[in-house]
Amino acid sequence: MQPHQLDFTILDKFSFTYAPVAVKFFPKKPEGIERLDKRIAWCQMLTEAQQGQAFYSEAENHFCEPALFLLGYDDVPPLAGSGQLGVALKIFKDARANRRIYDVIPKLGKGTVASVAFSRLDTLSFDPDILVLTTDTTDQTEKILRASCYTTGQMVNSKMTYVMGCAWLYNYPYITGELNYLTTGVCYGMKMYKLLPEGRQLISIPYNQIPHILHNLQDMPWVLPGHTDQKEEFYIQVHKELGLEEPYF
Repeated sequence: MQPHQLDFTILDKFSFTYAPVAVKFFPKKPEGIERLDKRIAWCQMLTEAQQGQAFYSEAENHFCEPALFLLGYDDVPPLAGSGQLGVALKIFKDARANRRIYDVIPKLGKGTVASVAFSRLDTLSFDPDILVLTTDTTDQTEKILRASCYTTGQMVNSKMTYVMGCAWLYNYPYITGELNYLTTGVCYGMKMYKLLPEGRQLISIPYNQIPHILHNLQDMPWVLPGHTDQKEEFYIQVHKELGLEEPYF
């Protein structure tokens, strides 16, 4: 198992209430990590890792059935894929609405994943595929999202379906390489399981973006002058530096 070589210490500056969690998909059982000793929903494995030691899960550890086809352990059951289940649960008005999500939900190829490992950064022993940050405030979220585009200018998007938020939390960034973020208390399952206090942001960072986001958090100004009480003086200075005669801001 390849160890990580990333410096996560800049994240300590946030003093997150809920610890950042690294996630990794394995094609076989990982070495040096204990298997989870219970059955819980896939989204709940995030909070399980935040509270304790590193672990990995297998198909038998998943209490919530959608995780089985989202991870490629099994096919989509006809009852779910036809849209009947979402109607019975009163989530969708009719089956055709529910059925539509199965064309866009991010799923991993069948048989490609044997286990998924979770670890807080203070016990991390593997190179993460995804880093999940749980922010306490909008200010923390702003800094992380700004760090994602500080040197790239890339768009910041939030993508989800109302059900199976776990697919967008874990699979989507892993498959696409794009950062994604969700609001707690919105997705059906996360709300049902009372996953974290409502209104927090879960920011999922794929492995290809982790290094530059960590670097940008160290390099960029954490508080922009335009967001302070001295913004008027700052804008005057900017106008002078740019040689602007008319107000631009």
